[in-house]
Formats: sequence, C-alpha cells, structure tokens
Amino acid sequence: MHSLHTSMSWRGKLGLLLLLGTWSAMAQPTLNADTYRTLIGNVYVNIRHPVNFGTSSETQTQVRQALQALIALQGAGQTWDFSAFTYQEPITSRQFYLPYSDTLPGAMAFLQADHVVQVREGVYLYGALRQDEGQFYYGFVVGDSVMALPPNDPFPALHFPLTYGTPQWSWPSASFDLEKLVAFLVVFSGDSSLAALYEQYKSLLQNASVTILWQVDGYGTLVTPAGSASCLRLKRTVRVQGLPLPFPSTQDVAIDYLYLTEDLRLAAEIVTRLVFSSTLSLQPSAAAYSVSDWEPVAQQPAVSVPEALLQAPYPNPFMQQTVLTLSLPTPQLVAVRIYNLLGQEVAQPHWGWLTAGTHRISISAEGWAAGVYVCLVEAGPYRWTYRLVVRP
Repeated sequence: MHSLHTSMSWRGKLGLLLLLGTWSAMAQPTLNADTYRTLIGNVYVNIRHPVNFGTSSETQTQVRQALQALIALQGAGQTWDFSAFTYQEPITSRQFYLPYSDTLPGAMAFLQADHVVQVREGVYLYGALRQDEGQFYYGFVVGDSVMALPPNDPFPALHFPLTYGTPQWSWPSASFDLEKLVAFLVVFSGDSSLAALYEQYKSLLQNASVTILWQVDGYGTLVTPAGSASCLRLKRTVRVQGLPLPFPSTQDVAIDYLYLTEDLRLAAEIVTRLVFSSTLSLQPSAAAYSVSDWEPVAQQPAVSVPEALLQAPYPNPFMQQTVLTLSLPTPQLVAVRIYNLLGQEVAQPHWGWLTAGTHRISISAEGWAAGVYVCLVEAGPYRWTYRLVVRP
C-alpha cells in the first residue's frame, strides 16, 4: 500500500511539473511603460521581412487563406506560425528614441512629453509614457511646421498595462478633425497613400467620422523563421461611420493584427484592407515578421536617408498613355496596379525588381473605357495612390 501511494505521488508530481512547464511556455506577456522606456536614448533597428504573396491568382489566394487561418486564432494559449510562408528581401529601418529636450525642433509646443521619436530626418513625434494609462502622442514637427493635437485628445498608441483581458479602447472622438487625423497617421505610419486616399474619397467623408479601436484579442506563441517567443496580439480596427448610400452607414475599412513580444525583439503583423468587389470584404493585403534590436543614439547619429520619390502621372487626364517617374534610393520590388471604381484590377503595368535610380513606367489605356481609375504603386515600404482620368 505504501509503495502504491509512493508511485502515485511521483506520477502526480511529474504531471504537475509538466503542467507547470506547459503553462510557463504559454504564459501571458504584459507590456507596460517600462517595456518601452528601455528604448529612450536608443536607436530602434527593425528588419522587416514582408510575406511574398506571389504573382499568380492561385498563389495569392493560398497565401490569403493561410493568413485568414492565423487571423481566426484568437483567445488564450494560441500558436501563430509564420514559418511556412515565403518572404521577400528584408527591409531595414531605424527610429531614434530621444529623451525630451527643449532644444529639439518645436519642443516648446509639447511640454507634457517625456520622449521624442525621430521617425526620419526632420520628422519628430512627441510622446509620453504613463505607467497606469498608456503611451500617448501629442503631435509632431515636420521641418518648420508644428501640428499639436488637442490637449484633451492626444493619440493613445497603447493602453497600459497591455495584457490579455485589457478592455477595448478607441480614438479619436467623433468630433475630431478628420484632416488632422489623416495628417497625423501619415506621419505616424509613414504611409503617404493615406493622404491620397483621403483626397480621393473626401466628398464621401464630409459627414463621416473615423474611430480607431484597439483590443488585445489573444496571447500565445509567435513562431517565425527567426525564432519563437511569447506574444500578445493587438487588433486595431479603423471604423468609418456616417457614409452616404449606397455604402453601409458603418464600415470597417482596415483591421491590423499586431503580434507583440515582451522584449520587443520579435514581432509580426497581418494587414487587412477593404476590397471593393461585387461585395465589400476585408482581405489580407500585406503581412510581415520583424526582428529588432537597439543601439545607443550616440553611436548612431541621425543621418539623412534618401526616400523613394514618385512624380504624379503625366499627362493626366490622358487618352492613350501616361507615364510615372519613380526614383528609388535602393533596389526594390515594385508593383503598379490599375483598378476601376468597382475595385476590379484592370491592368498591371509593372511587377518586378527595379534597381536604385530613376525609372519611367508607361501606363497604356488601350481597351479601357473612358472614366476614372485608381493607380496603386508599391515599392518595398513605400506606397502611393493616384487618380487617373481617361478621356474619350
């Protein structure tokens, strides 16, 4: 009887150890102000590996279905595996996290700030980290221009403590100036296509409001070709309300899924965007995993990094042909796609790698009906949208 009891105790202890080991591997991370305070005074070096969607419609469908399967995994103890995807050439970027100083450009307009993010040369974001509230940004400086957000409505990038079960939160208020919101998001994300899209749909958005909602909808293990780590998944939704008919009065136009690890050295992202087809639907449009590190600012002084430049299509309006002029600082995978106003792709004038330098890309309108089209140009991390008008 004694030996049986001893055997059961040993097995019980082993089972308990295995259970604790499993729980430890899936332990829920928590991110707070201290997590991000380690960046201040450092350069955040990010190596981004974009998922390759392929060139054929069959391959693109397969990639989107695999990403949708990852999106469907929410809740506790999930495993998000990005290791099976193929990836494009990595893109390295640097952000400078500086301690607040009144000697920085425009600093006196942001006395509440405790740190500054130099997104790129001449662009400074002023923010604060509050242990029990979150990460806030008060505004930005671009060259000689200062744009401060209302003092009672700063941009809450994160809500602390950031952990699974954190209540959903949103920004901005319905009364917020939409043009200011777009300007801020362009600087915050570096995505200039947002401004072009806003101009294109400005008439539709005159009486609309935009709300950005955040929710930590899961935690578990992130698996990438660079390794694995415990992570939180942050769901960010861009919701538009007050659109005129025939559009739905409330429409989610973008949802991003951000996979954040506790030490900020490994992350991933799935981006979904609204697709205009026979029915409105959100589909994965981009995905990536990132490997990051940081270096002292003193060892990495800010330098002017040339950016890609795209000249507007000329001529525009046009009848048969127009030309884009694209200048690249480094070799990039470039895609040029043309869509009609139903969101259907009508042409792909270019897809492939281009060397550093200036390139002329011709767009032929042969066989197109007269009317308005949208030209989307993607070059690595850069993205532009232009409105094309084909004359009869």
